[in-house]
Amino acid sequence: MKILLVNNISLSSDKFNEQNKLLMQSAKEINIDLEIMNNARLTSELAKNENIVKKFKAILFYDKDIFLCKKMENLGCKVLNCSDCIKNCDNKALTYQILENHNIPIPKTYIVPFLFYYKKKYLNEFVETIISKLSLPLVAKKWFGSEGQQVYLLHTKNEIFKLIKKEKGKELLFQQYYSECHGSDIRINVVGNEVVACMHRKSSTNDFRSNLSNGGFAKTYSPSDKEIEIAKLSAKALNCDFCGVDILQTKNGPVVCEVNSNAHLLNIYKVTTINVAKKILEYIVNHIN
Repeated sequence: MKILLVNNISLSSDKFNEQNKLLMQSAKEINIDLEIMNNARLTSELAKNENIVKKFKAILFYDKDIFLCKKMENLGCKVLNCSDCIKNCDNKALTYQILENHNIPIPKTYIVPFLFYYKKKYLNEFVETIISKLSLPLVAKKWFGSEGQQVYLLHTKNEIFKLIKKEKGKELLFQQYYSECHGSDIRINVVGNEVVACMHRKSSTNDFRSNLSNGGFAKTYSPSDKEIEIAKLSAKALNCDFCGVDILQTKNGPVVCEVNSNAHLLNIYKVTTINVAKKILEYIVNHIN
């Protein structure tokens, strides 16, 4: 079976190259002919000849280029993950709204109102309200961002307004901060609505974020029945064939922190020795067959 792996041209660091090698090796082990093409090259090739994609049985879309993904779907390609999944996961504001609508536990979340242009007075009441509802400190997030980037822990009203001004009031949300989860979470990898791997991540500094890319460390973890249920429900609600679900273990029970449609595969492999890349490829083969 011939499958196309699509990734992003701007992600060429060692860890992404190593992930590509893991996918290529995993594909060979199960007799898949895997070809890799970045999104910029694929866009150019499609402009020359759209029939180029017809030789592939499936597209493993490990990128966030939603419009390219949608283009492939419009051409009749079988694309996993689909553009709807990528959109739902990439936009955190949308993620939380969908999960909340499916009664999946999330941190208490408030999205900054849409503004055509920013003036501090427009958001005075909103800021007062979120402070009263969430208390300080609170977590602020840009709608888009990966590896813990564009995520902030804010301790004062002044810090909140400073961030809002910096971002001109656009694409921000605020969430409840759980002190008991400071610098700690669990990552659950779901493939085909089955939990296939899990690790517990913890910051090695006083950073409130647990991302390994920020210097954290991880160990294998056996999730509870409730955590497994929440992870699987999240994947289904967001229309994911595969994903990484990040869960905070609060004193009131697990809540979903984020869901990643193209979660990095190398760290979970190194920590657990479970090859999630291979499980994704096996799922695609079974799904197509």
